[in-house]
Amino acid sequence: MSSRLLFGLYSFVGLLVGAVAVAGQPTSNSALSPPPNGMVKQPPDRFVLIGATAHVAPGVSIADAWVEIAQGRIVSVTDGAGRDPARIAGGARVIDYTGRHIYPGFIDAFVEIDVPAPAADAPGTHWNGAVMPQRSAVRAPGLNRDARAGLRRVGFVAANLVPRGGVFQGSSAVVSLNDPSDDRSDARPPVYLASAMQVVSFQTGSWDGGYPGSHMGAVSLVRQTLSDAHWWASPGHKEPTPEVFALIGGERGPVLMFDTNHELKILHASSIAREFRRRAVIVGNGTEYKRLAAIARDGNPLVVPLRFPKAPDVSSIGRAEAVELEELMSWEQAPTNPRRLHQAGLKVALTSSKVRNRNDFLSNLRESGKHGLTHDAALAMLTAHPADMLGVSDVLGTIERGKAASLVVMDGPLLEAKSKILDVWTDGRRHEINAAERDDLAGVWELATPMRREPARLTLNPREKKATFESGPEGEAPKLEAKNLKIEGERLSFTLSDDDVPSVIVISAVVQGGVMTGWVQIGNDPGFSFSGGRVAPLPEERKKAEEPEEKPQVPESYGYPFGPYALLETPSQESVVFTNAVLWTAGPRGVIQDGAVAISNGKIVYAGPSASLPRLDDRYRTVDLGGRHITPGIIDTHSHTGTFAFGVNEGTQACTAEVRIADAVDPGHINFYRQLAGGITTVQTLHGSANPIGGQSLTQKIRWGAHHPHDMHFQGAVPGIKFALGENVKQSNWGDRFRTRYPQSRMGVETYIRDRFLAARAYDAARRAGEQPRPDLELEALAEILRGERWIHCHSYRQDEILMLCRMAHEFGFRIGTFQHVLEGYKVAEAIKEAAVGASGFSDWWAFKWEVYDAIPYAFTLMAQAGVNASFNSDSDDLARRMNTESSKAVRYGGLSADDAIKMITINPAIQLGIDRRVGSLEAGKDADLVIWSGDPLSTLSRCEATWIDGREYYSIERDAKLREEVAAERLRITQKLLARHHKKKEKKEEPAADTPAEDDTPAPPRRSFAERRLLDQVREEYLYSFERGEDLMRGQCGICGCSHLYDAFMLSNQE
Repeated sequence: MSSRLLFGLYSFVGLLVGAVAVAGQPTSNSALSPPPNGMVKQPPDRFVLIGATAHVAPGVSIADAWVEIAQGRIVSVTDGAGRDPARIAGGARVIDYTGRHIYPGFIDAFVEIDVPAPAADAPGTHWNGAVMPQRSAVRAPGLNRDARAGLRRVGFVAANLVPRGGVFQGSSAVVSLNDPSDDRSDARPPVYLASAMQVVSFQTGSWDGGYPGSHMGAVSLVRQTLSDAHWWASPGHKEPTPEVFALIGGERGPVLMFDTNHELKILHASSIAREFRRRAVIVGNGTEYKRLAAIARDGNPLVVPLRFPKAPDVSSIGRAEAVELEELMSWEQAPTNPRRLHQAGLKVALTSSKVRNRNDFLSNLRESGKHGLTHDAALAMLTAHPADMLGVSDVLGTIERGKAASLVVMDGPLLEAKSKILDVWTDGRRHEINAAERDDLAGVWELATPMRREPARLTLNPREKKATFESGPEGEAPKLEAKNLKIEGERLSFTLSDDDVPSVIVISAVVQGGVMTGWVQIGNDPGFSFSGGRVAPLPEERKKAEEPEEKPQVPESYGYPFGPYALLETPSQESVVFTNAVLWTAGPRGVIQDGAVAISNGKIVYAGPSASLPRLDDRYRTVDLGGRHITPGIIDTHSHTGTFAFGVNEGTQACTAEVRIADAVDPGHINFYRQLAGGITTVQTLHGSANPIGGQSLTQKIRWGAHHPHDMHFQGAVPGIKFALGENVKQSNWGDRFRTRYPQSRMGVETYIRDRFLAARAYDAARRAGEQPRPDLELEALAEILRGERWIHCHSYRQDEILMLCRMAHEFGFRIGTFQHVLEGYKVAEAIKEAAVGASGFSDWWAFKWEVYDAIPYAFTLMAQAGVNASFNSDSDDLARRMNTESSKAVRYGGLSADDAIKMITINPAIQLGIDRRVGSLEAGKDADLVIWSGDPLSTLSRCEATWIDGREYYSIERDAKLREEVAAERLRITQKLLARHHKKKEKKEEPAADTPAEDDTPAPPRRSFAERRLLDQVREEYLYSFERGEDLMRGQCGICGCSHLYDAFMLSNQE
């Protein structure tokens, strides 16, 4: 019997028997319930909550509501106006909540718990230990009593328990947060849904921790596993479906809950769900506002933490300068995240997970309210939306007849600053969170004692926990301030100190029926009694003039990418004619001294002599360049820009052809903007060189300000893949702990690559023969190479390994795209010309490891003279900013003509990437990708003045100056805001709950191993050394391709 049906059975039977008095009960209400252990208990099971405003659903409320509860279910929700509580029949207990607010119980859609992993050698387990769909949250101990109480303390009545750890983590379960009875024979708290969702994450390890070791590896593992599950779900299999794939299912399988820790990973999760046509709910990280447009475009439901960064320290000039603008903006914008998601039309649920302290949940929610989140939207995010996402809207989410009596009672509206949770009801059981304020105690009390003729006066303010005592006539006796004031129900106590009395005075009292009676104890004296009544309300105090709380002033628009140099909108696609310019066409026309270029609709309309410029209509804006130079946009065939935060290498296996570098690119990385300033318009982003067969490459245009990473993809480019040879792949310089992965020699590299190609050939032949082998993403990519649909771009140095791959290409009948670096390529230029589209590298980097000792700066000029299509690339965020001067080295070393030197960074790399029909030269019909230079582009004295892509000006000196001013102004504005905030009184934290300690119950991250901590210590030392040498710590290193212990430790430090 399912958990939901069992819950319904309990409730149905309870409703039948709850309305009549019985002398006893049957042994059990259900075959699954245990027998009573001792005398049958008769706890109160019928309640009527009266007088409160019931918010039965978002946007729907009843001002004077009666909520009737029986056997853990809601029996009715009605308007109680004019009804007499005395007439309530059936022995129900009446609870007066007059002036209070009743909400549906909150639902936390993401609460992680520890669930045992299946044994590695257990039957039916997946080859990868991170794929554990057979785990189930209901088979684990779940939350302990303190954790349940901690969730109730902030209003949660139910939680979706999620197995912690792994890539496929297992099935989640929606459970009640009620506490089980101490009597084990009592029914357990209900499980509303035993198998709610299959939870997926992009969890990674370090390079020596097994596959996947990078985010793109995790994405590939998810894609391959889903592909396998869908294949098994398709008809025609004779063998039974393995359990791990049956649990994941095909298109009609369970909802996938993706757990992500970065806004770009949300987009990757959405892409996977779309690819496999799966329903998905995505757990975010609280930074969704940074990629709001793209996330909204995908439209998947989100579970979002109220995770707000700490205020940056700007207390000194040095500290303020050390804070990045993005950090400042994140602090300011984070509270707007829920409101922005709601306004974007997304279905959002809020979670108390992924925060430093769960106790801050309500205060953070109210902070979001100050930043525009409405009451009804917040309520929906806590109740109706998570209930709908999790499939329990028939039990939870609103206050309706037949649903679970799981409620939250507050002394004020949800988003009101000082409102507190008084009670939380879980399945009809009441939990007191904070004692209600006794408003009937507030006022001035006159108390008579047998010791004095004149009554004493007690002024009591329970809400502010204050009281003053006068032992004589008003105005004559001194006012003593009460200390240690405690109010518990009808009882109160406090102490007084008086200079005339040597001992502390202890006063305790009871208030019943409007009469206060009590006792005064002074030291060891016998003491005396008193009694009295309230004679006046609290006097109106003269409060200090308080400034009304200002609504936070936060910019509504911040552009893309989030941070400095953001564009509020994509540059317009103009019709422009540039005249009086020197054109470096990189085409048949060569260099034109007095030339003109006309562009419209993103294309070049004319490029040639000014004298031949055709007559253009009025749409064209004329720009006189006054003799400045125009070149095609620079194309970089070897870039790792924007990848290091997610990993540029999947170095855990020798072949990772299934991974895609597209899953690791951040289009908002600041180095993309810097490269625009150097004239770069197109890059090929490559996997690193950690393995013989790496991941799939990506050709993209630097469309700065792109909303989605896909917006930068160069549609129509020939797909590529990274191969690597030499020291990196045989792990020569990786250290002693990397000595086990095959291959460990150059002979092994050749043998392994051949083996993979033979497997891909057999796989492709089976598919062509009409067989239906299991889709293998790795072999699919390799088969594309054999079919000529995907080009290899191979990291290489030595002539022997270059020849090896050329011979293998001939053996298997495919053509290589480029040899990358290829510093000994000048020795075997004829073989490269025959086997590859071209060779690409840097001119004067050598001697940084043994295999490059024979590199010479004349190499690429010699290869070009031998007929090889040669180009220069960067392999470095730093070098990419001055590729024009890199190409000038071909003139300096070898005497190449200036026109041919420009071709080495324009048309030649375009040919190597299969995009030369679109870009690479200034010719009519090609994309309007061009660069305007102040002078000769090969001169170190020239600078890029403007960069155009698709007929849009993405960079110019004037635009950059304006953006710099905006960056400085924004830094100053937020810094001033922070400094002003420090001078204001800090808001008081909400008081701890009554039923649990106030410590943070959020699980701490696991402690790192000794080896990991040692590795991080090493990277700190290397960072400091590099910093002292003036190096950019975030740039890639030429020829390293991410293969260094510095990179490994950097990835390790970014896993939290």
